[in-house]
Amino acid sequence: MELDFIRIFNKKIKEKRINWEVSALVSPDGKLFSLGSDSKLIGRIFELISYNILQEIADENGMILHPSEAQTVYPDFTLMRSEDDKEKIAVDIKTTYRKFLKNGKPSGYVFTLGSFASYMRDGKKNISYPYREYTKHYVIGFVYTRNENATEGQMFNIDDLGKLQVPYKDVEVFVQEKFKISGDKPGSGNTENIGSFRTSNMNYLINGEGPFSELGIETYEDYWGGYKTYRGKSTYTSLDGYFEIQEKEGNDVNEMKRVYEYWKRTHM
Repeated sequence: MELDFIRIFNKKIKEKRINWEVSALVSPDGKLFSLGSDSKLIGRIFELISYNILQEIADENGMILHPSEAQTVYPDFTLMRSEDDKEKIAVDIKTTYRKFLKNGKPSGYVFTLGSFASYMRDGKKNISYPYREYTKHYVIGFVYTRNENATEGQMFNIDDLGKLQVPYKDVEVFVQEKFKISGDKPGSGNTENIGSFRTSNMNYLINGEGPFSELGIETYEDYWGGYKTYRGKSTYTSLDGYFEIQEKEGNDVNEMKRVYEYWKRTHM
């Protein structure tokens, strides 16, 4: 029986009424240390809070929760019935903060969704278990606003807890299949990381309305499995370029092109 992970996770965070905001680290003697707005630290906080929910889901469904053994190994968590399970579930925690335009509106969110030059190519590099053993790949995404006034590393007494500023606010959370929120560009600069499609509409992320949601997971895997690597052989750097190569190889991509053009008109 397939695990309805999106529904279960969303139900859990609603039932628990989780407040994702953390304002300090605490030592055994009651000293508080303030947090700054470093994105890696904030991402780790979201990951730690999510860990408890994922463990509950695993326990209630007779599954094992296997955390990644290193930051560079995909995914952050693997849900599985056993080591021999051929229907493993990958769960990655991804975060980004809002950047604002001069008019005060968000400029659009982009998540980095993992490497396209490792396990997407050979199925084994930098991944906890062989890629073919995963039947689902989920992203738990967090969007937040940084509090630039939050200071880092200052020490307080436990009685001062209410005075500390939380380094982030307005947290929004979604969970979706990775291919459904993937775009056709890397996540940032020259990194070999898949990027989500850029949007400031949270509903598009919640509902998984990226271009590959209509083109399909097979197209997503083929596209990113052959995407140009940094300083590597030039293939294509966009879906339009991908379609051109497919046509040169004699493949009929007219329906895919029609679907993608409609997506661009309605989502960009």
